[in-house]
Amino acid sequence: MDIFKLLGFAVIATVLIVVIKEQRKEIALILSVFTAIAIIAYAMTQMSGVITMLESLIEKSGISKDFMLIIFKVIGIAYLVEFGKNICMDAGQSAIATKLEMAGKVMIVVLSVPLINALLSVIAGMV
Repeated sequence: MDIFKLLGFAVIATVLIVVIKEQRKEIALILSVFTAIAIIAYAMTQMSGVITMLESLIEKSGISKDFMLIIFKVIGIAYLVEFGKNICMDAGQSAIATKLEMAGKVMIVVLSVPLINALLSVIAGMV
């Protein structure tokens, strides 16, 4: 199974990073970032089938594709912000990590305004 390959890659990279970190912290951080990017890139390649299925369901349901695009963007922002936050935390920059997380939340709220507006319109139409 692919999960065992991914797990092996992560464990080997972690051991390597821990060993290197004692001598060269900056190299260990760079290796950590590249490892995380590789893992995320691999995980994204596994999502293509899921995305195709969701697109099919969206077409059949009659839900606006614009709304689903917003939802996918929100999910993407959440994952990217979490990734960036964890890198900042690994580098010992918790203040930057906190600000990044806050900015991500603000971006999600801004992006969600059309969904909130549509939901309120539906609710107002029911009353």
